[in-house]
Amino acid sequence: MKQRILDALESSRAGYGELRLRRIWRTAVLVRDRVAESAHAGVETGGFARCCSTGTGWGSVGWSGESRLEEQLLQAHELSLAGSSRQPLQLAEIPIREFESPASLPADPRSFDMVARRERAESLGVALREADRRIAASRVLVSDEVVETWYGTSEGTWIHHLRSSVTVAALAVARQEGSAERAMGSVTCPGGWHSTAAAESLVQSVAARAVDRLHAPPVRSGRYPVVLDPAAAGALMHRAVSHIARPALPGADPDVLPLGARLGPDILTVGDDPTAPGLSAGSPYDDEGAVARRCVIVQNGVVLGHLHNRETAGASSQATTGHARAGSIQGPPYPRASNTFVAPGVGSLDDLMEEVGTGIYVMDALACEATEAGVALRAGAAHMIRNGRIAEPVKGVKLSGELLDLLGRVDVVGGDFQWSGATARCRDGAAGLVTVTTGAPHLRLREVLIESEVG
Repeated sequence: MKQRILDALESSRAGYGELRLRRIWRTAVLVRDRVAESAHAGVETGGFARCCSTGTGWGSVGWSGESRLEEQLLQAHELSLAGSSRQPLQLAEIPIREFESPASLPADPRSFDMVARRERAESLGVALREADRRIAASRVLVSDEVVETWYGTSEGTWIHHLRSSVTVAALAVARQEGSAERAMGSVTCPGGWHSTAAAESLVQSVAARAVDRLHAPPVRSGRYPVVLDPAAAGALMHRAVSHIARPALPGADPDVLPLGARLGPDILTVGDDPTAPGLSAGSPYDDEGAVARRCVIVQNGVVLGHLHNRETAGASSQATTGHARAGSIQGPPYPRASNTFVAPGVGSLDDLMEEVGTGIYVMDALACEATEAGVALRAGAAHMIRNGRIAEPVKGVKLSGELLDLLGRVDVVGGDFQWSGATARCRDGAAGLVTVTTGAPHLRLREVLIESEVG
């Protein structure tokens, strides 16, 4: 494959050209209650070619399969010439390197047959259904993925990368005395089928949350002090900070906060680190061949940096941060977050709750979305805080607020940082869908608007 890609690049007449081929092996087993309902296995291969020359914009082509590399690159070059009236590109320079993955993966998912996958999935289905007598229905989806990428440029960069992951998603429905509630969750483990501890913990947690909701009253709307657990805090900061830390491409409307802008209190530091070990969204190189690196976005409440690909970095005369990510197998790379983190402060969960008379403890996030008014987070689970202690569960919790106002309400950052194992996908319009991970300690916010979604 390497020689085919290098030969195609050498034949190109473009000033700059790049070729990416990606092959993805996927399997999935769906268990309804205790028995496997369906199983699927498939392989997808596709490519992306992109060219530009002096005075031209991008010309790009995406396709399925792995054939006709020279023709795809030629078409991308012709498209770049057809767009010569567009604003010329200035790509940030990057060191030219070669990277070759090990030839094999530890605990390679492809070495497991479908019978072994089905047995593993059904064992989790049984554990979920039998976690509590009130669990009346359940679903478990167990999937794995192996992604192999070949990438070359006319500048001499060469990357061959191989990675894998296993994902478990669970849904539980609890029923009692005519009432029914559901809960869901997921976990992704980079690598192969080497451990089921995280999956077993997940199904127990999902079952417990569904049962807790059975008799939990709806939260009363109003303003409360709120403590976010690490999963909820990470989801909020990913949506609130990393999405406004990506400069607009040249010619597009800018929607990024300028460097030096005040975003939050002095205790708040947020960044993104594709190099953090053991996380499913990480990678040593991005999808333009740039070395990935840790980037601090907000330091002590002030915007310090942006997430860049080569194009946005060149347009702003900055260095790329290695955050170019393709949202599809045939799509171009855009500046995207990977492993968003909130730097730890000091103190435990008990310390954060000690001064809270009546408040809300938010655990996990079902969704965190941008709204016309700012940002809204729907809690995966929540409890009241009473006199500094976790009290009864409540349901229907949604916190929302205007971005700067919400971040300005952070008044304590805990010291108990942890990365979330939850499966998360970030969709952003034409930029597509990418895997993301978040990490944070507990956060406390002052007087946040809470709306009840149970009415």
